[in-house]
Amino acid sequence: MSETFWDYCLLVYPQWEKQLLAWQQSHELDVNLYLLAAWLDEEALYLEQATWLALLAESRRIQAQWLAPYRALRHSLKAEVSQRHYDELKTQELRLEREAQRQFMALVGRDSSAQDYPKNKAAGPKNLPRLKSLYQLP
Repeated sequence: MSETFWDYCLLVYPQWEKQLLAWQQSHELDVNLYLLAAWLDEEALYLEQATWLALLAESRRIQAQWLAPYRALRHSLKAEVSQRHYDELKTQELRLEREAQRQFMALVGRDSSAQDYPKNKAAGPKNLPRLKSLYQLP
């Protein structure tokens, strides 16, 4: 694939940050899944519905076990620690996000559509609308 998923996220996240964080709050969106869907559409790689359901289940597990508790802890400590320590907490959260992405990519790699890439290029974006419907996003 032409660009790594992580590199893509670093490029586009700043442009979408406000909207994605709003959906994270209002719809419990996993920002990584949204970015994955957008990246896959850009790569013209279509995933099967079963893979999206597996990704959503994995996302819920990761959010419940690591990311949501860590994020809550970081937010609760914001006023109590120095800016340097708070930045270190944010850096650690990014490491957790990157690990989540690795686990998502392992699931993507098991999808038979993904295994046929690049021969199986989709005609147009199909992942992002599917993800939006799973989260009931506008």
